[in-house]
Amino acid sequence: MANAPDLIKLHTAVAIGAVCLDGSPPAYQLDWGKEDGAKNWLLHLQGGYWCTTTQECQTRMNDSSGLGSSTKMKRSYFSGILTNNETLNPYFYNWNRVFVRYCDGSCFTGDKQEFSADGPYYRGSRVFSAIIDELMKLGMKNAQNVLLSGSSAGGLGTMVHCDRFRNRFPTSTKFKCLSDASYFITLNNPSGFVELHGSSKNLPETCTSKMDAALCLYPKNFVPDIQTPLFILNSAYDTFQIAATVRLPVNTSRSCLYNLTGCPDTVRKQWKNLRLKILQEVTMGDLSKRGLFINSCHTHSQSEFQSKWLGDPKSMLDNMTISEAVGKWFNDEKLVQLIDRKHSSTKQCVLDASEPNACNNYTWGASYLCNT
Repeated sequence: MANAPDLIKLHTAVAIGAVCLDGSPPAYQLDWGKEDGAKNWLLHLQGGYWCTTTQECQTRMNDSSGLGSSTKMKRSYFSGILTNNETLNPYFYNWNRVFVRYCDGSCFTGDKQEFSADGPYYRGSRVFSAIIDELMKLGMKNAQNVLLSGSSAGGLGTMVHCDRFRNRFPTSTKFKCLSDASYFITLNNPSGFVELHGSSKNLPETCTSKMDAALCLYPKNFVPDIQTPLFILNSAYDTFQIAATVRLPVNTSRSCLYNLTGCPDTVRKQWKNLRLKILQEVTMGDLSKRGLFINSCHTHSQSEFQSKWLGDPKSMLDNMTISEAVGKWFNDEKLVQLIDRKHSSTKQCVLDASEPNACNNYTWGASYLCNT
C-alpha cells in the first residue's frame, strides 16, 4: 500500500536564506530504511517546470501546487522508485528514501542575494545544500550506497549537482545519479532563467568555463563532462518536449501534440526529428559508465509512476523493466544501455490516472505550451 511520509519543513534553513520562492522554509519527506538497506540512501528531487520571469515566479509562489511555497505543500504518496513495497521496488524499497520537495523554480540552481520583502526569493541551490546538510547530520554521511535521482526539472537539478554532491562522500561510498525525463533539447528562455535566479555560479564549471551559462542548462553541453556514473531515463517521444518543440500548421488540431492519428506529415516529421535528436544527444561523450533506458512511450516522467517503473509491459525494453534496468546498473550487475530503435512511431503506454495528457501535470507553470 502506498505510503505518504510526513512533510518535514526545515525551519532552521531560513536563517541562512535557504528558502522557497515566497520565503517559507524548504521541505522534504523521509521514509527511513530498514534491515540491509538502512545504510543506503536514495534522494529524489521533485520536478515541476521552472519560472523565467518575476511574474511567473510570483504566480508560482502563490499557487496551490506548493511548487513555490512550503506553506501550500501537501504530503505526496511514495510510489515507483520511492515505494517501500519490495515487490514493486525490489532494489530500493528498504533504503532511506527522501523526496526533496521543489519550491524554488530554478531546478535547485538559483542563488541571488537580492530580494523584495514579499518575494520572490531565488535560492534554489541553498535549498538543495541545506537539505543535504540536514540529511548528512541524520546519518547520510555514513552511507554505503547513495543514489541521487530526479524527474523532469528535478532530473536537470540532479545532473547539475551530481559531481558536486558526490564529492561530499568518501571514495568508498558507491554513489551514482539517475536523471528521468530531463534530457531537454529545447528550453524556454534559458538566458532569462539563469539571470533571474543567479544560477550561473551553480551550473557545472566544466561548461560555464567554455560557453555562456544559459547554454549550460542544456544537458548536451555538460553531461559528457560528468564524472559520476549517470543513468539517463527518457522517452524518445517525451510529451513535455513534444508540446514545447512541435509547431503546428495553421488550422491543425492541438490534439496532434498528443496523438498523431489524422495529423499532417509535417507534424509527424517534427515528432520523428525530436526522437532523432534525443537519441543522438543521450549517446554523446564517454558511455563507459552511463546507463541508458530510452523507450518510445508517449509520456513524461517514468520513475515516480508505478505502472511505468514496474508494471506496464509496453514501457519495457528487451524484456527488462525500468526498475530492473536501474537496479542492475546501480549494483554493477550489468551496464544497461537500452534504446528503442525499432519504433520510429510513438507507443501508447499505460498512463497513471494523475497524468491524463501533456497539458496537465507536467506543464504546470508552462501554460504557453498548452493555451496557444
